[in-house]
Amino acid sequence: MRIFTLSLFAFICFQASSFGQKVDLDRFYFDVSYLTLPREYIDPAERTFGVRVNTAPAVRQTIPASQVYDQIHLSGFRKVEDRPTVGVTVNFGEVRFERSETKTRTQDRKDRDGKVIGQDTYYTMVLTYSASGDFSLYGPRESTASEKRQEEKQQAAVAQNRFLQSANLSGGNGSARSVTGEQFARTLTHTTREFSNLSDLNRYVKENSESIRMELINNYVQSSVRSVNNEINRWYGYVPYNERDFLWILDSKNHPEFPIQQEAIKAIKELMKRMSATEPLGTLEENLKPVMAYFGDLKTKYAGSDKREQKMRYSAYYNLATLYYLLDRPDEARTEAEGLIKNGYDTKDGERLAELATKLKNDLTRHRMDSRHMPL
Repeated sequence: MRIFTLSLFAFICFQASSFGQKVDLDRFYFDVSYLTLPREYIDPAERTFGVRVNTAPAVRQTIPASQVYDQIHLSGFRKVEDRPTVGVTVNFGEVRFERSETKTRTQDRKDRDGKVIGQDTYYTMVLTYSASGDFSLYGPRESTASEKRQEEKQQAAVAQNRFLQSANLSGGNGSARSVTGEQFARTLTHTTREFSNLSDLNRYVKENSESIRMELINNYVQSSVRSVNNEINRWYGYVPYNERDFLWILDSKNHPEFPIQQEAIKAIKELMKRMSATEPLGTLEENLKPVMAYFGDLKTKYAGSDKREQKMRYSAYYNLATLYYLLDRPDEARTEAEGLIKNGYDTKDGERLAELATKLKNDLTRHRMDSRHMPL
C-alpha cells in the first residue's frame, strides 16, 4: 500500500511538472511561396495573349515601342501575334513642355554666437510637362449578376423579334470583351537641385533640358508599364508570390515541450525554404508529416481545462490549420480552424483561418486546380 501511495504521488508530481509550467507563445516566421490566382479563369490550352503598342514620336525617341512590347508580361500565358485569347493595347501620346516655375528658399546665416548676420537664398526650378496615354485589356470574362440579367433581357428581346432570331449578333472578338483600362499620368514634373545663384540654375536647366525630358519620359513609361502588368495579371495571371508566414511556438524555456518545439520550428523553416510556387508539393508535404503529427498529438496530450493547456491546444490547432492552408489542403485547414474555435482561446484566429480555407477551396474549384503550386 505504501509503494502504491508513493507511486501515485510521483505520478501526480510528474503531471504537475509537465502540465503546470508557464505557457508563453511567440511568433516564429518562415518563408512560403505560391501562385496568386487571378479573377478570371481561362482554360490552360487557351492561355495566350497579344500586345499592341502605339507611341508618339516624343516617346519613341526615348523608348522604342518594341522595348515597351517586350516588357508587357502575363504570367502563365504565351505571347502570340495572331488571335490571342487576351489582348492588351497600350498607347503613349505626346509629351509636351508646359511651364517652369522658379522657387526660392531663404536661410539665416549666423555667427558663432548665434546672431543673425545675413541671409542666403537658394533657387530651384519645377519643370512641368503634359502627357497622354492609356491602356485597354480585352478577354473572356465571367458575367456578373447584373451583366447576366442584362444579357437575359437582350436574349428575350431577340427571341421576340422575328428578324433577329436568325441573325449573327456575336462581336468580331468572339467571347472576348472589354475588361478594364485606365489613363496614365497626365502631368509630369521635375524639380532641380538647389542653386545658390539664379544664373547658375538657369544655365543648368538650359544645358540639361533634353536629358531631363528623356528621364521624365523614361520614368513615366516604366511606371505605366508596371501598372499595366499589375492590372492584367490581377485579372488573368498566375503570378509566383513570396511572403513570410508564422506559427505560434512555445517560448517558455522551462516547459518540457520547449526543446521539441524548437526542433519543430527549425525543421519547418528549413523545409519551407524548398517550397516553390512552380513545383508540386508532394515531397514537401511528405517531409512535414512528422512535425504535423507532433502538433496533432498535442491536442490530446494537453486536454485539460486549465488555461495553460488551452493555450497549448490553441497553438496546435493554429499551426496545423496554417500548414494545411499553405499545403493547399483547405478542407483539413478548415477542420483545424473549427477545432481552434471550439477550443475557446482566441477564437477570432479560428474564424479568420476558416474564412481563408473556404476562399482557397472556392478559388481552386473556380480555377479547376487542386493546388496553387504548379509549373507555368
